[in-house]
Amino acid sequence: MKNTVCIFPDTMPEVEILFPLVQVFEPVVYLRSVENDDPDVNARASLYHEMIDQGLVRFDCPAPLGENRDRFLRLVHDLQHRRDDYASQLSHLSLAALSSREEGESKTSIIGTLMKQTGIEQTKEEEQRSMVLWQARLVLKLGEIFDREQEELQEHLTKISNREQGLLEKLREEDEQPFSLTRMLNNAGSITDGQLRLQLKAWSRLFALGEGESAGSVFVTTNRETLDQLAEQYEQTLKEPPRQLLSLLLPGGRTGETFTEQRTAFRKDGAQLLDTIKQVLQTPGPADTDNRTMLEGPDSDWARLLEHHFPTADNGRCTLTLYALPGITPAQLFLESFGRSEDELQLPDPAAHHTTAIIGILE
Repeated sequence: MKNTVCIFPDTMPEVEILFPLVQVFEPVVYLRSVENDDPDVNARASLYHEMIDQGLVRFDCPAPLGENRDRFLRLVHDLQHRRDDYASQLSHLSLAALSSREEGESKTSIIGTLMKQTGIEQTKEEEQRSMVLWQARLVLKLGEIFDREQEELQEHLTKISNREQGLLEKLREEDEQPFSLTRMLNNAGSITDGQLRLQLKAWSRLFALGEGESAGSVFVTTNRETLDQLAEQYEQTLKEPPRQLLSLLLPGGRTGETFTEQRTAFRKDGAQLLDTIKQVLQTPGPADTDNRTMLEGPDSDWARLLEHHFPTADNGRCTLTLYALPGITPAQLFLESFGRSEDELQLPDPAAHHTTAIIGILE
C-alpha cells in the first residue's frame, strides 16, 4: 500500500508544496471539483511535468458530474467571460431571495436558477445535496480563476517592480524612498481570511458529501489557523486533544540536479526509514520512542540522510508535523469543522468506529 497525502483546501498544485512531500509520499493528491479537468500543465514549471509523468501527483473528483459535466463547465466559462451580465442577474436574484416568504428559498434560489439556465433539472429528493455540491464546485472553480488571475497580476507586478528598481538606481538620492504603488499592489494580492473560509467550506463539502473519501490518506495544509480549527473541533467532539505523531524535517526546495535521479537516490538510501514512517502512519498507536528517535531532531538518522542528499545550505528545510485524531473519519472532521451551517447536512454514510484521521501542517 502506497503512502498517499491529500493537500487541503488547495485544488491547484504548487511545486513548493509538492517537492518536499514527494520525497516521502506517493502520490500527492489534489481534489478537483470536476472530473477529467486536470490543471493546465503547459503553464507550469518543468518540474511539475516530471512529477505528473512519474505519477507522483493525482487528481481525484469525489463527486463526479457525469452527464452534467459539460453544462457545468459552460456555466463556469460564462461566469468568467460574461461577468457583468451575471452580476446583474445575481443581484436581482439576491433581492428576490431576501424578500421571499418561503423559508429556505434564499438558500437555493440563486444556484437553482443558474442550474436551470444551464439546462440541469433536479428531483426534490436529490435537490439539497445537489445544490450544496454545486455551490462547492462553483466556489472552487471560481477560486481557481481568481488564483490564475492573481498569478498573472503578480507576474506583471514583478516586471513593473524590476523596472522601478532600475529607475531608482538612476534617480536615487540619499533620502529617496522606493515607489509605494507596486508594494501596495503586491500586498493586495494575497488570499483574504474570508476567501480562505469559503474555500475550506467548499472543499470540505465536496470531500465529505462525495461518493467516497480517500482511504488511508494523510491530509496536509500549509495554514496554521486551519489546523488549529480542526484540532479545536476534534477536542470539542472527542473530549481529548489530537496526539502528535511525527515532526519530520523535509527539503525546502530543489537544487539544479535532475529531480528524478535525486529523488531515486534518496529513496533508495532511505528505504528503511521510509518504511518506518509508513508503519507509523498506517498503525498510529501510542508513540514509538525508538522510531521517533530515528526520525525526529537534528541528530536523527533521518536528518543525516536528508543532509547527505539535500544539504541544508542548498535546499533549506521545512517541517511536516503530523497529528493522529482517533475515533473520527476525515469526512466527519472536515464537515464538522468547516462544512456545516444552517443547511443541516448529513453524511451519506455516518461513521466508522475505529478510524483515525491523520492531519498535518507543512511549514
